Amino acid sequence: MILFFKKSYFSTGIVIFSLFFLSRGLFSQDSNIVKTAISDISFSGNDYFSTAELQNMIVSKPGGEFVKEQFDLDLKNIISNYQSEGYLNCSITNVSEKYNFDSSGITLSVSIDEGKQTVIGELIFEGNKIFSTPYLLNLMYTKTGKVLDAGTLNNDIEQILNAYEDKGYSFAVVKVKDISTYADKRTEKLRVTIFINENERIKIDNVVIEDNTTTKKNVIMREIRLGDEKYVTKESILDIQKRLENTGYFESVEQPKILKYKTSTVLDIKVKEGNTNTFDGILGYVPPIQNEDNGYFTGLVNLSLRNLFGTGRRADARWQKETRSTQELELKYLEPWVLGYPFNANIGFLQRVQDSTYIKRNVSLKGEALITRSFSASLLANFERVIPALNESDPNAQVYNVFDSRTISTGVEIKLDTRDYVYNPARGVLYRTSYQVGQKKIYNASAFPNLDLPGDFTVQKGTADFDFYYSFFRRQTSLVGVHGVEIRSPEFEIADYLRFGGSTTVRGYREDQFLASRAAWANFELRYSLTRKTFASIFYDAGYYKKPYDELTMSPEQDGFIFGYGAGIRIETSLGIFGISYALGKGDTFLEGKIHFGLINDF
Repeated sequence: MILFFKKSYFSTGIVIFSLFFLSRGLFSQDSNIVKTAISDISFSGNDYFSTAELQNMIVSKPGGEFVKEQFDLDLKNIISNYQSEGYLNCSITNVSEKYNFDSSGITLSVSIDEGKQTVIGELIFEGNKIFSTPYLLNLMYTKTGKVLDAGTLNNDIEQILNAYEDKGYSFAVVKVKDISTYADKRTEKLRVTIFINENERIKIDNVVIEDNTTTKKNVIMREIRLGDEKYVTKESILDIQKRLENTGYFESVEQPKILKYKTSTVLDIKVKEGNTNTFDGILGYVPPIQNEDNGYFTGLVNLSLRNLFGTGRRADARWQKETRSTQELELKYLEPWVLGYPFNANIGFLQRVQDSTYIKRNVSLKGEALITRSFSASLLANFERVIPALNESDPNAQVYNVFDSRTISTGVEIKLDTRDYVYNPARGVLYRTSYQVGQKKIYNASAFPNLDLPGDFTVQKGTADFDFYYSFFRRQTSLVGVHGVEIRSPEFEIADYLRFGGSTTVRGYREDQFLASRAAWANFELRYSLTRKTFASIFYDAGYYKKPYDELTMSPEQDGFIFGYGAGIRIETSLGIFGISYALGKGDTFLEGKIHFGLINDF
């Protein structure tokens, strides 16, 4: 028994001892795994790139851990950089790896054979007929004598495609056919061959218009202006969308699509009809003041029919009563594309009853030639009649208020409109300038011998308007507007002057608060778009006006600099686009601000 236990004890001890040392050996092996650090990396044979530049190209760095797979990738990156600089035959000839005595460090030496730099010797185009080879070469940044860069070459191909698209060849294909090397005076150069398949220009065989429930197809066709050849480009397709949106007939216009069939090419235009008829009415009541028995009503009625019977014809009517005895009536009519030609005819009538002073009637004619998509020139004609009010106590009495006169004038106007959307432009320019000259005849000049009045004289009027729109970021637009008006006449009376101040000139003042023969003003506005047609804004307006000394009424010369600032909003309602703004004029307190509101009219 004693011998049995001793043997068992001894055997058990051997097993335990063996397991102990085995486990120690395993743990010792794991703990002694050596990570090799990079002691140094050197390069030889490099001339084009310096050693510092080569080390910046690789991830493996002295002091870092050496990973064989990563170092192989680094060497491939070095070759790639050489090839992008034209060293197409560059190669790594030798890589030396020297470990120290315990393999904890390694010194790397890389030998490089750069070869010769290969530059572009020839750029060859095949298949180009519309554009000459010199023209295409001038479009490219890839040039002979330079190193071939794939990114630059791709951008050049995009430029060539754009040039073809502008000419109507939207299906043109441009691709690199071949890149090969050849010897030239003991140097190797590249021959780059670019193949062009011009295909056919996009000629529209048929136009399909969808969802035009009111507007007639011929009205839409004359606005898109395809021309007799009916070729389209990417730019003209975008212009078609913009032109249709700017007519104001449609709520939205999708970008036209080109559908290619076996035997025909179709231009598909999809529109959504908008509200083209608007009505705006405002009624106010002014209570009686001292010595008055009754108050009176003021009001504004504005009716606009912008697409009569789907033909594009337009009619506007406006009646406004400002005070008890001052009111204005205005009628306008537009006949577009007279006899099918790009020529618009406008006729207007305005009658103003000014207090108990005079009645002024004006009939205006305007013929507008649509020369290009954005430029037009017009001929103007005006007939103006001013009738003084009679003295109710003595109708035969000759008391000067205004003279009984008529003025016949003619003039010209030019207009440039590049706005991307008339209701809420993000960018573009609206420029308009006009000049009119006329003869004014005073019928009752002889009734005032003491005034020494000329019976017939020349009146001139010039106007200039410039609005610039620019968007710095999405949904924001900046507007800078500069405007001026000047009237020249040897004799002025109250009916001749420009009425200045209010919502259309300098906000923060009563409508038509000032009379002027010369006025200039500027509008600065920051807008934030709420929808396609509506926006909120802050603005600053500044202006100058001058009224000369009047010998007839002995009123002194008046001039002044005014400014106004405030905020406004333009909203779209079922009646139309309605604008409201609150503005403070020069020296106003907050409670003295003016509220300007009304329907936006783009006649």
